[in-house]
Amino acid sequence: MQMKHLLLLASLLTCMGAGAQQATFRNPVIAGDMADPTVIRVDNTYYATGTSSEWAPYYPLFRSKDLVNWRQIGHLFEQQPAWTRSSFWAPELFHRNGKTYAYYTARRKTDGTSYIGVATADKPEGPYTDHGPIVEYGTEAIDAFVLEDAGELYISWKAYGLDPRPIELLACKISDDGLRMAGEPFTLLRDDKRQGMEGQHWLKIGDYYYIVYSINGCCGPGSDYAVAVARSKNLRGPYERYAGNPILHGGGDVQSIGHGTITTTPDGRMFYLCHAYLAGENFFLGRQPMLQQIVLGDDLWLHFQGGETASLTQPMPFAGMSSPYSISQMTSRPTGSDPSGHGTILTRRPRSSLPTGVSFWAGGPKRA
Repeated sequence: MQMKHLLLLASLLTCMGAGAQQATFRNPVIAGDMADPTVIRVDNTYYATGTSSEWAPYYPLFRSKDLVNWRQIGHLFEQQPAWTRSSFWAPELFHRNGKTYAYYTARRKTDGTSYIGVATADKPEGPYTDHGPIVEYGTEAIDAFVLEDAGELYISWKAYGLDPRPIELLACKISDDGLRMAGEPFTLLRDDKRQGMEGQHWLKIGDYYYIVYSINGCCGPGSDYAVAVARSKNLRGPYERYAGNPILHGGGDVQSIGHGTITTTPDGRMFYLCHAYLAGENFFLGRQPMLQQIVLGDDLWLHFQGGETASLTQPMPFAGMSSPYSISQMTSRPTGSDPSGHGTILTRRPRSSLPTGVSFWAGGPKRA
């Protein structure tokens, strides 16, 4: 009898310990190929979108209360912006003074050059009104990000990616309405190692400005994408690269990871929504949105909470929330309709201008 009581007590203690463990979720948080995700928080609601490439409608739009459970609520554009031809990449959401901005990359109709356009809406859900291109600079300008500093707005982008010279991350002051360049471009970082540089998030914490950016190969079976960081005490630099870069890279279940946006919780914690290729056969699901917590270390550098090797399993950002998917669902479900009703699986259709029968390879190159 005493042994039975001891076994019962041990069982109860085990259950209590399990209940005290923090709930976890398993990436990706949005299933399907949606590279270059961006996320913003407006009050206590999060909004995300990402690259739609040659699929329409343009830039799928998602909403969430907890950064893990997402529901698709529409698209930034139901109709193609008039100035564009194709290649709808890397949108960036920005919210200011009750207005939501979408800065996005597309090929200009007149010559096929990729530049950055801007659209606005009175609420994150839309509808969005397109204002045409804002950055038409050089042979290519992609991967926009907007920083507000001391009441002034600055846009940054990747430049010279098609030129026989090092890539640079450039920036320029823009007008208070966020619709026009209002100064001369200046250099933030230069890729003298020719390893690749893009997908930047630019922010200020305390005395430092930080640039979290992606390096190495973004796309395809050989992708080795990773995340690096640099900092400066001056907005215009010079920026010092962290000696321990990259601060996030693939390994295990993740082949490569990068190009994301940092958002915050109401209590000030930071989370990075980026994309990753899964390893093995799940690579062919494409570049899927992943969530990783990022923190400011005692050394005043940004680091990922779980270490530099990306992990699919992460603690839930908010207590009392849970992920609707099992591990098997999160690692192998295809794009299409969501039988669970959670609306987290990306759905879209090819642009009508594509020839009938053209198929889409989720792991295909981002840049034509």
